[in-house]
Amino acid sequence: MKMPPSRVCFIFVVLFGIGCVLGTDLHRPFTATATSHKQQQLYQQIVVNWEDIIALSNTTTTLQVVANPLLNEKTCPVAARAFESLAALNADMVRYVPWFPYPKVGVAELDPPNYSTKATSWNFEDITPQLFAFMNATYGNGHTVVPNFSTQPTWMYDTNDWSYPTDPNTCDFQYPRGNANANTTELVAAYYARLLSWLVKGEFDDEFGVRHTGGPKYNLTHWEVFNEPQGCHGLTMEGYNEQYDAVVTAIREAADPEHRIKFVGLAASGSPLDWISYFLDPNNHKAGIPRDYVSFHFYANCPNRTDPQNYENFFVEADGFLLQAHQIASVRASLSPGTKISCDEMGVILPDDNVASPVPFPKVYWNAAGAMYAYLVGELTKVGFEVLGQSQLAGTPPQPQWDIHESQYPSVSLLDWTTGEGNGRYWVLKMLIEEFGPGDHLVNTSIPIETHSTLCAKVDGHSGYANVSLSCADENAVINSIDFASFGTPTGICGNYSIGSCNSANSSSIVKQMCIGKRSCSILSYPTFGDPCYGVFKSLVVQATCSDGNGIAMPPDYSSDVDVYAQGYITKDGTKKILIVNKKYANATVTLATSYVHPSNDAFHATLRVVDEATQTRPPRTSFISSPTITLAPFAVAVVIF
Repeated sequence: MKMPPSRVCFIFVVLFGIGCVLGTDLHRPFTATATSHKQQQLYQQIVVNWEDIIALSNTTTTLQVVANPLLNEKTCPVAARAFESLAALNADMVRYVPWFPYPKVGVAELDPPNYSTKATSWNFEDITPQLFAFMNATYGNGHTVVPNFSTQPTWMYDTNDWSYPTDPNTCDFQYPRGNANANTTELVAAYYARLLSWLVKGEFDDEFGVRHTGGPKYNLTHWEVFNEPQGCHGLTMEGYNEQYDAVVTAIREAADPEHRIKFVGLAASGSPLDWISYFLDPNNHKAGIPRDYVSFHFYANCPNRTDPQNYENFFVEADGFLLQAHQIASVRASLSPGTKISCDEMGVILPDDNVASPVPFPKVYWNAAGAMYAYLVGELTKVGFEVLGQSQLAGTPPQPQWDIHESQYPSVSLLDWTTGEGNGRYWVLKMLIEEFGPGDHLVNTSIPIETHSTLCAKVDGHSGYANVSLSCADENAVINSIDFASFGTPTGICGNYSIGSCNSANSSSIVKQMCIGKRSCSILSYPTFGDPCYGVFKSLVVQATCSDGNGIAMPPDYSSDVDVYAQGYITKDGTKKILIVNKKYANATVTLATSYVHPSNDAFHATLRVVDEATQTRPPRTSFISSPTITLAPFAVAVVIF
C-alpha cells in the first residue's frame, strides 16, 4: 500500500553510541546524532519512510488480571485503588483469571454432589467480590473482557483428596490433584455449562435440578478454556482438545445458543509449537467446533535479580520468542488462517520471585520490563498477532498485615503493591493503549548496518540457534583472520573474548575453514559444532578481521553500539508517530541536525511522551519539543508525535 504523494516523507536518523530515534512530519529528510556516556562508536542510521506501509495493525494491547489477595477489598486496603487503576487503563480484551492456588476464589463447586442428601456445594460467595470489582472496572465501562475460570474442581479427577484452604486468601499450589477419570470430560463440561449459565443467564439448575439464581447476567463475548494445561491433571494435547470441544459444546447448549461467544483455546505455558499446531488443526476437533483464538504465554528472565545490567537480557530472550512467533504465525496461516493469535501473558519473572522473602529489586526494573513489552508490541504487530496482554495487574511480596502470607510474583506486577498506583510497566501499557491500536499503519523503519574494523558476532543460545554471518565491505577484501571462535559458553566482549567452561574444541578450525579467504561466510551455530555440553544454553561467538577495511558482523556483538528500537506508525487519524525503546542500561542523548523544518510554520515542533525511571508511579512525562535534542534514560520508552 502507498500513501498519496502529498504524504510522502522520509526520516533519516543518525545515531552515535547508545541512542534513540526522532522523526517529524516533514517533506524532506533530516538527520539526528546521538551520543552516550559510553565510548563513542560508529554512526548508525535509522530510516523511517512514511510512504512505505509494511503492515496494518490488528493488535490490541491489554493485560491480564489474576485474582489474588492483593485484590481482596475485604482484607487489603489498596485493592480499591488497584481496581481504579485498572479502570483508568481503558483496556479491551482484558483477561480475568481466578487461578488454581486460590480455590475458593476460582472454583464454584469445591465438593462433589451428595447423592444421599441431594445437596451440592455450589457457592459464589468468595468468587463474586473480585469478579464484580473486575467487571465494574472493565466491562462496566464498555470494554471487552476474556474471563478464564481456569481451575476445574479437583473432585472430578482420580483422587480422594480434593481438600482446599478455608481462607480464600490462603495459597495452595497443590490443589490440582489426580488425573482424568472416564467421566471427567463429561463432568468438566457440565460444570462450565452451569458456570456460564449463571454468569450469562443469571441462573442454572444443579445436578439435582435445584435452580440457583442471582447471577450477574453478563453479555460475555469471549471465554478462554483452561490455562497452561500441559501436564495439568496429566492432560495431553489430545486430551485438551477433547475437553475443549466438550466444554465449548456444553457452554453453547446451556448459555450461548446463538453462538455469540468467541472461544480462546490453549493458553499454553510458553509457546509449544506442537500443542499450538495440534489445536489449530481442524482435523483434531469435532465438526463445528470454533477455534476463534489460540493463546500462549511468554516470560523472560535474567540471571541476577538486582543487577540492572542483567535486565538487558530480557531483549535477548524476546528475540528468541520472536523467532517462535514467526513460526506460530506460519502454522496459523497454514492450518487455520481465520484463528486469531493471543499472547495473553507477557512479562518477566525475576529469579527467586516467589520465595518467602524475595530480595527487593531497583525501580528501573519496571522500566526494563516495560521496555521489553513495548519492543515486542512493535514487532509482534508486524507478525500479525491480534492480542498482546501484559501480565499481570497485581503482584506482591508477602504482606502479613493484609492476610497475604505468600509471595505473589512481585516482579510481574503492574502496580505498586503498597499503594495500588501504576508502576513503570503500567504506564508503558497505558501509553501504548492511548497512542496505538488496530487500524494503524506501520511504516518501513530500518537501521542500516554499520561496518567495523573488528568483526564481532554472537548468536546467544538463550534466543535459540541461528547463523553468524561475516562480510567484508570492500569488494576486493577477504576475511583474513579468525581471532576468536567458540561454540559453548564464551565470556567477555568484542576484543576481549575468553573460552568458557563449555567449548567445542573444533570451533576455531571449523570457522577458519568456512571463512578464511572468502569475502563473506555464514555459520550455523548448531549442529555445526556438535553438542559439547548437553542441557546448557550454548552461544556461538566469532571475532574476525578483513584484509582491507571494515566489515559487517551479524548478529553484531558490540557492547557500546546503539541498541535502540524504533517503529514508525501512521495512526487511524493520520497522525505520524514513532515508538522508541532504549534497550540498554545507559543514557541516550539524541540531537536532531536537520536542515529542514515543519513547512507550516518554519520551525521544528513535536510532542514527546516518555516513561522512564524518573516518572515512577506517575503518568508519562509529556513535553513540547522546540529544540531537536532529547535525552532518554536507561530502558526508557518514548512516543514522538508529529
